[in-house]
Amino acid sequence: MLLTNANNSNNDVDKITNIINIIGSNVHSDTEQIRKDSKNIFNRLKSIFEDAKFVSEISNLLPYLPVIANERCGTWYVDPTKFGTQTVYFKSTDGHTGKWAFNLRRLNAHLFSIIIKHGGCIIVDSTRRGKRIPDSQSKTIPIWCCTINNAVKKFRDSITLDSKVSKLHKPPESIQQPNGEAYLTRNDELDDEWDTEFHSLPSLISKSEHNQIASLIPQFVQKLLNSGFDIQSLSNKLKKPLRPLWFTPSSNIFLHNLPDYTSMPFYPVICLSASKMVESGVERRKGFLYVQGSADDHEMWAKGLIPPLFWKYHEEILNTYNFIECEKIVSQFIQQERLLKLHNSELSNDSFNFVGNTNIAIGNYKSASPPECWMNFDYIINCTPEPYTSNENTPPFPYNKNYLQLPIPEEENKRILIHCKQGIDRSCGIALAIMIEYFDDKGNFIKNGVNHQIIRKEYIQNKLLYILSYRTKANPTKSTLKKINIYFMS
Repeated sequence: MLLTNANNSNNDVDKITNIINIIGSNVHSDTEQIRKDSKNIFNRLKSIFEDAKFVSEISNLLPYLPVIANERCGTWYVDPTKFGTQTVYFKSTDGHTGKWAFNLRRLNAHLFSIIIKHGGCIIVDSTRRGKRIPDSQSKTIPIWCCTINNAVKKFRDSITLDSKVSKLHKPPESIQQPNGEAYLTRNDELDDEWDTEFHSLPSLISKSEHNQIASLIPQFVQKLLNSGFDIQSLSNKLKKPLRPLWFTPSSNIFLHNLPDYTSMPFYPVICLSASKMVESGVERRKGFLYVQGSADDHEMWAKGLIPPLFWKYHEEILNTYNFIECEKIVSQFIQQERLLKLHNSELSNDSFNFVGNTNIAIGNYKSASPPECWMNFDYIINCTPEPYTSNENTPPFPYNKNYLQLPIPEEENKRILIHCKQGIDRSCGIALAIMIEYFDDKGNFIKNGVNHQIIRKEYIQNKLLYILSYRTKANPTKSTLKKINIYFMS
């Protein structure tokens, strides 16, 4: 009897063990399937489109504020046919805990004129599982706003002090800039209201981290003031301080009672995090698996698709019913665009930009396309590994035009295009080297070149800032900048 009971007991244990193994196997299988589903292009694009609705909703509530995508993730959530193609680049790593930074390479100086013109802006980004708001929005942009506010305040205070000293020695007179504009000198009422505080979200940033970041602002300010950035011009134009605000899908309950920001004593820099936060990072929706922050790491899932193409064909793409159909139609559209010789940079931004009044332009691959390129330029320097096929195969070039012919003859006022594939890295590096060697701080040409003894890291950085103020998408890599530093300073 005891033996029978023991056998029954063992059988029960075996049954329970089998059940546990089956359940465990099913759970593992389900988890693996969810992981695969979260990476397929069908679910990613469906999720992006879902999040883009929130972007449109906020824009409809604040129609006077321009919507700007934060590279690279944010560009997927901003339909260029509705909102244009203007972008900014605030990097999350500049906001990582313990590594807070104000990076002059990512000054985003073009954003100032946009904010001043429209009274603020909406910057779109998103983040993956575990966060409501990316570090780019919770810390990098607030650091940027606070640094700019404090730099303008410090500059104005210095002008006020200089003005007071000047009045002790001569009769009162208006202080003029070289271009004839009056300085925006200290206005007691304005400066009393000028916000220099560091603003962060208490629900995301601890008091300790907030205070640590705030303590770094003075050195960020000095870094900006010591650079070649034209703080005087910004001080004249910036009538109110910048103030970061945060919108997420979870703040929906507050969105229909938004204040009139035009009457506020600040320019709102609205940090819009497009994705809904879900605990596991994924959530089953009708017909697809929602993936938080779907646009992140698009190289992993996009199959060559880029944001402008997605929005150009989004209706056809989103009308597919599964991963296989979606991938097939995306592949067809990519091939179709290639046949039409369309490229990412052609779809999104101007193909080239002149650097100030220097007659030097930086561009992408399209900017060197003949015969149009010879209407714009006299000399073209190609920084890509391969020559532009059309230019290589169709010499002779128009009279007095040269392609990949160095050194350039000594002729004045000739327009030079320096291009690479995207006009972001290599071409910017070559342009930077030319600016360092042959142009002064005001962009004036120096025929015999500058004295290399004056070239220091700060000098090179200031030249890069000058380029960035005209070619806003310029972003030379650390490797490119290191080579330039070695060349000029070794």
